[in-house]
Amino acid sequence: VNFVRRLGWSAVGCGNDTALSVPLAIDSGLGECGRNGILTTPDLGSCVRICKVFTDFPLLTDRPASLGMAEQCNRCRRCVRACPVGAISSKSPTSEGLGPSSNPGVVKWPVDGEKCRRFWTVNGNSCSNCIDACPYS
Repeated sequence: VNFVRRLGWSAVGCGNDTALSVPLAIDSGLGECGRNGILTTPDLGSCVRICKVFTDFPLLTDRPASLGMAEQCNRCRRCVRACPVGAISSKSPTSEGLGPSSNPGVVKWPVDGEKCRRFWTVNGNSCSNCIDACPYS
């Protein structure tokens, strides 16, 4: 952010509070959405934490990339088996949301974010079993 600002452009860094990071990362070609609902990259799998910078800096645009990971996620299902609360569905991708934490209208594997969040609360910590189980990770 500071680098862009020092060049004379506006820049605002943010997490998921201003816009969802995963769809923007997918749209920019950084990776694909895994069955676990997390950005999955060819090199790091689901072991990524992303944020974004909104800027008026003139940048070249990119597009979503088809990296073959979606086909692998369709067959693999390791994250489904690793989820202790069944928050990751073994069903086919759909545009339906699973609850208040799901964005309907985009075709993706349904993940029940409320089940995941409740487990984190009871567990007193994060889980990451789906990230651990991912063969790309």
